[in-house]
Amino acid sequence: MDDFSLQEMLGWTRDLYTFGFRRPGTHEGHLAEEYLYGLLKGFGIPDVRAEEVPFLGWFHNRVFIAANSSSGSLTIPAEPIVYTGFTPPSGVTGKVVDLGSGSPEEFADKDLSGKIALISYSHGYLPYDEALESLSYYLHDPEDTLREKGQVMSWVTEEERRVYQAAVDAGAIGFIGVFPLEITPYLCFEGGNAFTGRTGSIPGVGLRKSDGLYLKELLAKGETEITIILTGELRNAVTRNIVGIVPGQSDRVIQVTSHHDSMWLGATEDAAGVAVVLALAKQFAKERPAKTMVFVLEAAECLYVLGSRGYIERHRDDLVRNLIVDLHIEHLALEYVEENGVLVPTGEIQPRALFVTDRGPLVEIVKQAVLDNDLRRTILLPTNTPLAVPTDASAYNKAELPVASFISPPLYWNALEDTWDKIAVDEILPTARAYSQIIHTLMETDPDLIRKPGPPGEGYIKA
Repeated sequence: MDDFSLQEMLGWTRDLYTFGFRRPGTHEGHLAEEYLYGLLKGFGIPDVRAEEVPFLGWFHNRVFIAANSSSGSLTIPAEPIVYTGFTPPSGVTGKVVDLGSGSPEEFADKDLSGKIALISYSHGYLPYDEALESLSYYLHDPEDTLREKGQVMSWVTEEERRVYQAAVDAGAIGFIGVFPLEITPYLCFEGGNAFTGRTGSIPGVGLRKSDGLYLKELLAKGETEITIILTGELRNAVTRNIVGIVPGQSDRVIQVTSHHDSMWLGATEDAAGVAVVLALAKQFAKERPAKTMVFVLEAAECLYVLGSRGYIERHRDDLVRNLIVDLHIEHLALEYVEENGVLVPTGEIQPRALFVTDRGPLVEIVKQAVLDNDLRRTILLPTNTPLAVPTDASAYNKAELPVASFISPPLYWNALEDTWDKIAVDEILPTARAYSQIIHTLMETDPDLIRKPGPPGEGYIKA
């Protein structure tokens, strides 16, 4: 059914990885876009497009925390919370109020006027067997490796937004969020909007776990006044969706997607996922399939899924109108756990989820591919649980478009620690083969059983 080359796929992955931080609107991001455009053209795909997604880019220059102590001036490295407010060059200075995890009770009766709020993020914990099995269609874990295991839900950002807004409402002039893990995170203010340029009203920075503990030690010694430096600018920018279209015998569309951007080096997030899409694109490039195949390497997932939102809006009357399903692929990652502040490999594939819309035979088609290709530690989930769809496919799901969205949430996702050694190399070919099987089965399936032609729903946020 396939002629995938692992060596070739790893080569594409390595090329993307070596471009550096593929952030939307940056030189490195544009290099990745040009590279992917050239690959799709080189495969012989007849219609390849680089579709611009304009946005108001948030670009920072300097970011750190400064504190004066009896031993002199100290600086603490920090990461910006993207799309929060910038400081003047001299920063903002104030006393720090430690609000613990930022519960409503901890905020109650606190005077934050002219002060800086310090919050230790509490993302909650997801027990695999108790929570996921009760929500799932199916769990493929033949060796029973997930029993009594789970992880921090660091991808759930609603709590981050709540505590930031609570600090704003209480009159704070600055915000510090301490990440619960010893990684260098990328944090984005969920109340921002990169299409309109809306930002938070006060500067926000994030600290890795150890730096947060160090700051708290300083506070315990009486160092309660600090300065946040976060300078930068908003400016017009552009990123691009790279789209390859293989016309079929029908104008009904099967779409395969991943995102090409990453705030860091992004080995698993998402150079490896892009490589799977590229392999599938090469497989179908010179065919005339029963249905039209569209391959979309999406832009700016890390900025409010701008790429997929822009794509849906652009193609609502053609490709999206005829879309049967969006097949999305992210994070071919190895599992690491935190032990004494250090990320330690378990030797296992990171547990992964396939969020599948319950339409006609779609769930059974995906389940069969999981079983036939032994995608271990994979759980099939509906798209309407409290977990929603935590990928670019969220925009499709909100637009009431069917999805089969594959993702794993390693602790280091979207962090500086997402390095080459984290890729689950042994899972690349099985994943590509599983998606190839899904596509070939869909070619022979009545598309109206999954979705009839029509415009997207209005639940998603338009570009």
